[in-house]
Amino acid sequence: MTGQVTCPARRSIAALLGASLLCLPLAGCTASAKENASPTTSVTQELSILKSAQNGLYYQPFLRSEPAGPEDNSYAMRIRSALNDHTKVDPNAKTAAFFRSESLASSPLIGREWLAPLTQSGMRGLLTQTDADTVRGMRTKGGWFTEPHSGSPDNTANRAAATAAALEVLQSSGGITLADRNATLPWLARIAASQPGLGQEAADLATSFHLLGAPVPAALAGIQAPTAPDFAGMSEQDRYQALLSAYQYAVIVTAAGRRADLDPSVWGPVLEHNAATLGFQDLYDVVYVAKAAGVPSAAFTGARKRMAADTLPDGTVRDPSAYIGDPESSLYALLLRRLAGESTRDASLAKALQAVAATPEVTGDPLTLLTTTAAWNLASGNGPSASVTRLCRTPTAVPATVTMANAAAWERAELACEADGVQVSAPRVESWPLSGAQQVAAAATLVVGLADDQSHFQPPAWITAQDLRPWAEHPERMPSADYYAMIVRAYLLLGGKADAAIDAAVDSGINPLRHCAQLPNLYQADHTDGCDLVTTWSVWTLKDALGGHAPISTAAPDTTEKK
Repeated sequence: MTGQVTCPARRSIAALLGASLLCLPLAGCTASAKENASPTTSVTQELSILKSAQNGLYYQPFLRSEPAGPEDNSYAMRIRSALNDHTKVDPNAKTAAFFRSESLASSPLIGREWLAPLTQSGMRGLLTQTDADTVRGMRTKGGWFTEPHSGSPDNTANRAAATAAALEVLQSSGGITLADRNATLPWLARIAASQPGLGQEAADLATSFHLLGAPVPAALAGIQAPTAPDFAGMSEQDRYQALLSAYQYAVIVTAAGRRADLDPSVWGPVLEHNAATLGFQDLYDVVYVAKAAGVPSAAFTGARKRMAADTLPDGTVRDPSAYIGDPESSLYALLLRRLAGESTRDASLAKALQAVAATPEVTGDPLTLLTTTAAWNLASGNGPSASVTRLCRTPTAVPATVTMANAAAWERAELACEADGVQVSAPRVESWPLSGAQQVAAAATLVVGLADDQSHFQPPAWITAQDLRPWAEHPERMPSADYYAMIVRAYLLLGGKADAAIDAAVDSGINPLRHCAQLPNLYQADHTDGCDLVTTWSVWTLKDALGGHAPISTAAPDTTEKK
């Protein structure tokens, strides 16, 4: 066959068995508090988008610059196709290789099916003729396809699912041939004649007929439409099943070239009130159903905005709902809130930190336990605790001797102690030569850490402002804005002057790195990575040291959650 046929998505073979059916809390038709909330410009509000939906902790903002996996991006491409969104997708070779390796590692057949919409969107290096040959090798003598070693039962439903997946891969990697059509159509006709009821099996059969350019038999095309007149009043499980049934029906009648008998007054509000929160696979189902139901174009506005908000510069999408927060990011987020003059009290964050503090990953690492406990004390408002004081006196958490290799770890541990008002003992310092960027950055980190503690600022004599001046004047010599901000701040702490040359260097080296999408006051570590909380902390404290203020606005009312 020639030409491209738009193919609806299917659910994985495992999902057909009920193993991974997700019961989502699909919303009814009431406006949410979020829709009616007034915008603010507080730091607490700005950072709120960095709270993980998975564990309630803050995560690093640079994660928002990384694409979601190939399955999510595959469904995102299907959504764009349904919305007639022609966003250019042009990721680099590294991202394409990641998509391909992750897909094939997940499943030789279903993984390749994920790559099909990405290939149709214009991405290169995902599917080749070799993939087509591999998939044709999965076709049985009976005409259906099967995925080897999948562990799934060999039943009609799984055969139909594998066949629809295989045909979409063939369509996207060279095209479906007459031989492909002749090999599979007789089997499809026999199964369709058995009149399977509404379900994923029937949807997969209809999809396969459509891909092969054959009419969908009346036994399938005549399936009665499901109804959901009181969608908002259903239980979550029933809502999700109603969505699946409507999607399967829409796939069948669309493949048959018929108009779907679905109520737009039901599915329009479902789309409008869930577009911002559903995962990509389920959002695709809702968009597909709403489009088949003839929902007015205005109802798709939320879906378009959602896609735009989660689209990265290369056209791939991210999935903020999948990001996992961590204690260190949570501590730095609280420190930024405090530096902005806002409260660090946060009951939900304190609860999340308390939960993660009991995990082996935290209890088995003294530095991580210190960071977690310090963040919990700030979020709960409990102040210094005996556990933090003890950890701040523990060499495995706060090194007793600072070297070039551990200066960064020592400084972060010292900062966690300082955040809770616990002073650490003055460390022993082993000197190192200031001959390169890494050595100078480590020395500056030591100076800043000693100054932050405030109890014993006695910098080593072998680190001077004169030594740091050449680095402070030339930000291009440093690999990151974090390192550079540390160096300039250390230079000032050691008595260096912020003259015109230093001001100009800071302006050129740091200011262009400010602002990431939805995070206007945060800073990137460099020109290739996304924003970073640690870098932002270093820059904000430098801005304070330069006699100005951290580049933030706290004019809006404090939206801090109270305990």
